[in-house]
This record gives sequence, structure tokens and C-alpha cells, in this order.
Amino acid sequence: MDRKLKQVLSQDQAKLLKYWTGKCSEGRLPVRKEISPADLIFCLSSISILEQKEGEEFTFRLTGSSLKDILGQECRGRCVSDECGNEVPWAIALRRCQATNSPVFGVTPVGHRRSHHWMRMPLQPDENGRQCILCFDRIQFDENCDGPRREMMFVTADMARNAAPVHQNVY
Repeated sequence: MDRKLKQVLSQDQAKLLKYWTGKCSEGRLPVRKEISPADLIFCLSSISILEQKEGEEFTFRLTGSSLKDILGQECRGRCVSDECGNEVPWAIALRRCQATNSPVFGVTPVGHRRSHHWMRMPLQPDENGRQCILCFDRIQFDENCDGPRREMMFVTADMARNAAPVHQNVY
């Protein structure tokens, strides 16, 4: 599985996934208070935390500086659906992440030789039923891109365990 992931993940995504996995314990997702900004200094500007109160939409609770560049404005306190719509990598990836309690990550082409590298990693719901999702979003120049791509990649732990394809096309 590690070899397949290295083909899909950027270096910072791989480091963040390893960090998240290290915070998991037997039968429990990482708790939000266990996520330390000092540990994430390598990608802190690309980190955000989304929160969903029981029965409500996700809202931005913490946003890194690069998210403002991606979305064009500060989004803290705003609903994800209002700012990002109901498409990948936001709504669809969040639902998949929540349903599987597994990280969801991928790469979305966003222009000439640029891609949006993203991850959604669930955190343990708190006693009030609030679910947080740790997110990574970075737009980067892709040296190896030979032209426009229309492929969206999804990889979740449940897919890897079940030997499902490493990516699924989403249109």
C-alpha cells in the first residue's frame, strides 16, 4: 500500500497522513486537542479544520493562509457549502471521509500545469456530537504534467484494505 500512496501523495501529504495515523489509537480517531500546530509547521499554511455540529453543515473553524489564496477570501466561521459548493474536493470528499472514518485525499487539476493537492482526515467527535475534519489544501505547480487532465483521485483507507482501485474518475 505504501508504494501506491507514494504515487498519489505529495511529500507534505504523506508526512501529514503519517502524523494523523500516529495520533490514532485502538478504535479511536485522533482528538482535535491532540493536533499540535507546532507539529504541523511543515504544512501549517495549508491546514484548516472544519466542524460539523450534529445535523448541521460543516463550517470553517480554523483556516491556513493558503486557503485564503485558494478561495479568494477569509472563510473562518462560514459554511463550507456557501464558500465551496457541493463538489469535490469539498462536499463529496467530506461525506466520504465521515462515512468511512478514513482519510480521503487526491489531486484536482486547476489550470495549466497546476494542481490542487488535498486531504480530508476525520477527528474524533466530541461529547457534544461535533465532528471535526482536519484538512490540507495546496495549489502547486506540477513539473510532470504534460497537459490538461480531467481526472479526480480518491483514495480512502477502506478502498486500500479492500484492494479497490487507487483512484476513481469523477465527472
